[in-house]
Amino acid sequence: MADNIQARMNFIIEQQAQFATDIQLLKERQADSQRMIDANTGMIRQLVDVTMSLARHLAETDRRLGARIEQLAESGTHTDRRLDALVDIVDKLTRRNGP
Repeated sequence: MADNIQARMNFIIEQQAQFATDIQLLKERQADSQRMIDANTGMIRQLVDVTMSLARHLAETDRRLGARIEQLAESGTHTDRRLDALVDIVDKLTRRNGP
């Protein structure tokens, strides 16, 4: 019976040692995972910052482009008016002088 108790005690001690080893491995893995999470969190913050910066630059570019398109449209309208006036003058001169 003493051998049976001794065998059980040895089994429990071995199981406790394995458990302690497993816990240590889990702690190491958890620490590695935490380092990876921290690194990923930093990279995500950088990505968000870059994305927000790009969005601001895109909005500014859109604003400038819209203003430039308006200027070009206005300039085209003025050019059309001047060209119409020139065509009208040439047409009148051609009619006066006749063929």
